[in-house]
Amino acid sequence: MAFDFPVPMFAAADFWMTRWLTPVWFLGCGVVLGLSILTIFVMVFYALSKITALEKFRRDGSANVMALIATLVSGGLLALYFRFSLEGQGLFNYGGTFANDEWAMVSIAFTMMVGVVIWSLVFCSSPRFLGEIRSLFFQGIGLYMLSTLAVTSAIGLASTLLVEKPMAAIQCIPQLFSFNDKQASFPVPGPTKEDEQSVFQKIELEYDPAILREIEITSNRRLVLLDAPSIGEARIKPTTVEADQPLRWNTKMGASECPLPLAPGAELYAQNQEIDAANLTIRVISTPLVRESTTFILVATFVTVFGLLFMLMQAVSPKVAAIALSAAKSELSQPLPIILMIIVALAILLFVFLPFHTLGEDIKLLKDCGVTLILIAATFQAVWSASTSVNEEIEGRTALTLLSKPIHRRSFIIGKILGVAWIVMLMFLVLGSLELFAVAYKPIYEARESSLEQPNWQACHQEMMQTIPGLALAFFQAVVLGAFSVALGTRFSLLANFTICFSIYLLGHLTPTIVESAAGGLPLVEFFSQLISAVIPNLSHFSMEAAIDAEVSIPWSVIASVLVYTTIYGIAATLIGLLLFEDRDLA
Repeated sequence: MAFDFPVPMFAAADFWMTRWLTPVWFLGCGVVLGLSILTIFVMVFYALSKITALEKFRRDGSANVMALIATLVSGGLLALYFRFSLEGQGLFNYGGTFANDEWAMVSIAFTMMVGVVIWSLVFCSSPRFLGEIRSLFFQGIGLYMLSTLAVTSAIGLASTLLVEKPMAAIQCIPQLFSFNDKQASFPVPGPTKEDEQSVFQKIELEYDPAILREIEITSNRRLVLLDAPSIGEARIKPTTVEADQPLRWNTKMGASECPLPLAPGAELYAQNQEIDAANLTIRVISTPLVRESTTFILVATFVTVFGLLFMLMQAVSPKVAAIALSAAKSELSQPLPIILMIIVALAILLFVFLPFHTLGEDIKLLKDCGVTLILIAATFQAVWSASTSVNEEIEGRTALTLLSKPIHRRSFIIGKILGVAWIVMLMFLVLGSLELFAVAYKPIYEARESSLEQPNWQACHQEMMQTIPGLALAFFQAVVLGAFSVALGTRFSLLANFTICFSIYLLGHLTPTIVESAAGGLPLVEFFSQLISAVIPNLSHFSMEAAIDAEVSIPWSVIASVLVYTTIYGIAATLIGLLLFEDRDLA
């Protein structure tokens, strides 16, 4: 029996705060789960630090080979597992099936995430890193990010008493990884005499009508399905299953078309319409009772992976981490990040109550304008930070003093890129959380303003979840532009850097249009259009406007593809920065 906390009288399902804060509760609990997993990882690191042989492997370089092999093998096996076992089930109930090229990108993304976990287990278990972990999370950018996550989780946990049946959602988490595809066969005999009809035979099929998603019924004889032993007692219309013709149903077809009775406690009966015995096969695919429980896993995965990345940076290269953390701390001590976040936060709050006069589609404008403003603010901060922390340090001879120590130039560039990336991450954590809270509330506000029926919390949760992929794409785009701005900061001043990055932004979004318009034209024009598309990152891949207009969720295969795309261009920007900085005269 599911246990749930007592819900106050005012926190009924039709209370507007319950509808708003339930999605926030899912988000906050996901953050709590992610932080708990990170805590478990830290305890595992302490346990592994007692293994002296592992320290020996780290020193002679054998740990690198071991981690690489384990990453490739584990990532490949995990991708195959999801490909052949869980596609269309569990976590993939909302994404449909993937094509082969999409699965290639998903497999690479899986391998990258598994690699973060494995490399963390190998390198973050060193005694040196464990001695630095306290200062890593309780000073500078680490403290700011941890505080943001703590506030989000606190808001979510504080909403628990306003959530209807919270434990039911938590208990659905194991169902996300279970096999919800069941198939059973039943013999249905024909009539005992040729001049008689066969009776309706009870089919002992076990299923939960509340969580049905898809049904497939096949038989080698013509059958009639009913919810009673006779036509006169039936409460649903009879369903005919033709011989060797599969009968399929899914939730999009509606409950009235379902061949199985959906009433609680209803029974299923089948009548053979032919003389020979029939073999009835029924396949039932179910979803978790609370499908929104997927939010726990997705948010916890995000917190865990980026938390491990933050620790891995310090464990693998302390010099790079020192430069990155110093750059982030220096920029956060300036008023610009706070000013930008205050402006965007006020704008997001204004968009919630500001009528866009879009005939009931203001929620789309809130998503689009909110994500775009966060992207612009984060990109502006990234370019500004790159120029001040790279170009001004070079011009002011600060970089010469730094590089006079045992620090290589590549460590300087990589550290600056990572420092800018963590500043962008902090801005997306703060402003992205506010955007999600606003999007979850907007349907309620719109319904109250238009005197319409109040949406349920599931509708608010869906709007919020459709915004998360857009925030992820915007974050990847800001990281790519920030990496290029660091590379350009080694040679160009602030104004020139802004101009070039703005040009990259415009050309990146116009690349598909340029290539399409130049196709079949002058050879020289077509050549330059192809050159632009090859050199300039195609930033239209990072856009979610089409998904917002179509009111559909961005597939996770697209997120995986953009993650790989971001990694490739991030590496390219790093190489460009190393080339530009290698022979730069610092004196």
